[in-house]
Amino acid sequence: MKNLFIICLALFASLSFANVSSPNLVNELTQSPAKSTKFVCPMHSHIVKDHPGKCPICGMDLVELSAPESSEEVAISVSGHTQQSMALTKAPVERSTLWRFIETFGKVEYDENGLTHIHPRATGWVENLQVKTLGARVKKGELLYEIYAPELIVAQDDYLSLLKTNPTNKGLKERGRTRLRLLGMSEKLIDQVEKSKESLFRVPYYAPHDAIVSELGIREGMYVQPAVKLMTLADLSQVWVLADVFEHQIDWVENGKWVEFDLPAIGVYAIEGKIEYIYPALDPKTRTLKVRLSLNNENGSFKPDMLANVRIYGGPKEDVLNIPVEALIRTGKQNRVVVEQHDGTFVSREVMVGMITQGRAEIMQGLAQGEQVVTSGQFLIDSESNIRSAILKMSQDGKSAKAMQSHQH
Repeated sequence: MKNLFIICLALFASLSFANVSSPNLVNELTQSPAKSTKFVCPMHSHIVKDHPGKCPICGMDLVELSAPESSEEVAISVSGHTQQSMALTKAPVERSTLWRFIETFGKVEYDENGLTHIHPRATGWVENLQVKTLGARVKKGELLYEIYAPELIVAQDDYLSLLKTNPTNKGLKERGRTRLRLLGMSEKLIDQVEKSKESLFRVPYYAPHDAIVSELGIREGMYVQPAVKLMTLADLSQVWVLADVFEHQIDWVENGKWVEFDLPAIGVYAIEGKIEYIYPALDPKTRTLKVRLSLNNENGSFKPDMLANVRIYGGPKEDVLNIPVEALIRTGKQNRVVVEQHDGTFVSREVMVGMITQGRAEIMQGLAQGEQVVTSGQFLIDSESNIRSAILKMSQDGKSAKAMQSHQH
């Protein structure tokens, strides 16, 4: 019985070895996969069958589509008549100089260096208010308001008493004047009090420079304290233009770069300037960075909140490979172009894109100088290429699985 088991085991081993080394099986595993035929719906490209029939969605007849044998790039042949029907156009891949050019929007703002906030230095009541409307123009030295403040009256009385009791003590006199200055009185007013030897019950305050009233927070007779902002004066002899630059263009701008902008609202075009400041942080909502330039506005033509068309010139990038931007097929994961080959067929190819400016896209990888890319009608060719690539992959995956099963058997 033991000898019979050994004989059976030897016979099974010899049969298994013969099957593995069979010439037919070796040929089946090593030969390239045969050309297969698939049927696809013209309207719904994800409906793919291995037999003719109708689309289960729209009911159209499935169209025969043969998958190529094996290729990294699926070539699509398009007849001349079809190219004309598709309005297919092409352009060469060129090597040239691209200019870093940013076209964006900006807004006229107050020059913050020319803003003056007016606060009372003592608690009291506003009287004789001369500025009563927002946007009013005031001249340097013009009366803004008067204030009745008991603290100011006491400080003046103390100063006059000091002058009367110690007229020769310069140290005490200077301390008294400093106290009045810190309470908001001008040197001219202090001299007036000293000369008249009488305290001012209503202390006047005057405009420090020519300006407009950009904020007004008081009315006649209001009770005010030092924390209250009475008004804000804005000097419009200089204004700022703030422009937004997108995140991917930040390295194109730097201080001193030339800027040109238009203010269509007042018919002003091609005003030149330079970037004087680049803000350090991006706007978290718009993902843009603000840049600033300063404008002389002596005649007051530029109004805050005016919109401007801004053009920033960032300099050249020489000898770069580039194509028309309309040739790009941009998706969330990659950028592709459709390239015409020497035999007249078309292939869809992935490319790496650099900067995009003035209708041209820099190509970092994927194309060579002189190749022809499709600039119009490329989406239909790219879709056909994707469908055939998917069918080829399905076909090859099926044959690989079948070969593995045969090998296991």
